[in-house]
Amino acid sequence: MTVQIKYCGSQSEEDYRLLVKTNADYIGFIFAESKRKVNPSDVKKWIEKYGKPKQLVGVFQNASLKEILDVISEVPIDIIQCHGDESIEMIGKLKNQLNVKVYKALPYRQQIFGDIERYGCASDAIIVDSVSKGQFGGTGVPFSWKDVPRIMEKAEEQGVPCFIAGGITPDNVSLLLPYHPHGIDLSGGIEENGKKSTKRIEQLERMLNNDNSNCT
Repeated sequence: MTVQIKYCGSQSEEDYRLLVKTNADYIGFIFAESKRKVNPSDVKKWIEKYGKPKQLVGVFQNASLKEILDVISEVPIDIIQCHGDESIEMIGKLKNQLNVKVYKALPYRQQIFGDIERYGCASDAIIVDSVSKGQFGGTGVPFSWKDVPRIMEKAEEQGVPCFIAGGITPDNVSLLLPYHPHGIDLSGGIEENGKKSTKRIEQLERMLNNDNSNCT
């Protein structure tokens, strides 16, 4: 099975120009408070200049319907990623009123399997991310990947794909791939000096290509 790739946190024209040429399936922009937060008008200009060859993901955290509407009125978002405490009802409202796919990010914690069961029925995909020192997402720290097979199994029971995020890099992705995640989600792991790195991305994609070529 080919692992889907999501590169998140594109924060400049330079980042976007690089990412559209990669093997990524998705490019993510962060519209929540973050060091990688972007302005919708800037993103619109980048897309107009370099095209839209990938599916675009907008990352929000506990945003109102109006806040999300304001963004997608400028940016042709394919997928909304809810990365906060959004309710199942809110996810349903977004899907019904905006006619876009909605992915739900969930923190890796003791009740993760129950969380997947609850949110899987409402979301189009699940993203399981790390929690470190109370911070959810953007930690640069992987969680215990030994639970990934069970996480994938629980997501499959709900009929949704599941991406693994948090601390994935070209240097450690080979340790994750044997657990067969449906997708991987990277941001800081493909950066050097705060910018997306051609070298890091090429290194990662070589690892993924080698893994896929070994599949029977």
